[in-house]
Amino acid sequence: MIPRIQSALNGWESNIRLTKISQTIIDGDVSEAETIFSFKGVIQPLKSQDLALKPLDTRSWLWYMIHTKKDLEINVGDNIMYEGQDFKVMNKNNYKLNGYFEYHIVEKFS
Repeated sequence: MIPRIQSALNGWESNIRLTKISQTIIDGDVSEAETIFSFKGVIQPLKSQDLALKPLDTRSWLWYMIHTKKDLEINVGDNIMYEGQDFKVMNKNNYKLNGYFEYHIVEKFS
């Protein structure tokens, strides 16, 4: 039997709001669309063990880990905004059998 880790999130979850920024090219012009995701989850800085596995030149950047029971419609490579700051989704771990999803995001530099 696989443990249902999702119950560990109960009581720790807070309201999180992310904005996914998608770009498309229409008639040669770049058009941006924003999709807002409001959900309950836990967001925290990336653990030092996980940060040590990231590329050396990005370790000083701001990394967050998001845990949620909901599968967000964001994927690796997507650009998102959290609390007014731009981030890029670097990992999406599907632990659906355990009842949650994990995302790693890193601050994005222009």
